[in-house]
Amino acid sequence: MRLACVAAVLIVLFECAAIPLAHAQTPDATLEFSAGSPAAGAGYTWASGTLNYGGEAHPFRVNGLGVVDMDVPIEAIGVVYRLARLQDFDGTYTEVEVDAELAGQGYTGALENQHGVVIGLRSAIIGMQFNPSLIGVSIELEPGSR
Repeated sequence: MRLACVAAVLIVLFECAAIPLAHAQTPDATLEFSAGSPAAGAGYTWASGTLNYGGEAHPFRVNGLGVVDMDVPIEAIGVVYRLARLQDFDGTYTEVEVDAELAGQGYTGALENQHGVVIGLRSAIIGMQFNPSLIGVSIELEPGSR
């Protein structure tokens, strides 16, 4: 009985986490980034961007993000949720479900890191689907921008 209660609580918590981009949430930050040197459909050799948080621009680097079935440079924008502290932006992000409202606005990818920070991604290229690495997408603020 106790095990069933624990399992039920874990299922409810998991279901809540599966909807990271709620309709009523206001983004804590925005970002834009680009990537280059496509590696034959396997990803990109470099990606960098700018996080706009707290009225300041913070440069960052991205590793482990490609696009599905396209060997084109990435240029994307994003919205960032649950960013309470700048240092929580750094981390390893994994793919999560895109909220239906944001999907309707053209957001085709969503990532969440170990601090609970969620990024919704939208590309200027129609139909582009983001493809995170199986081991996650590493995002790190540039030294000096923290």
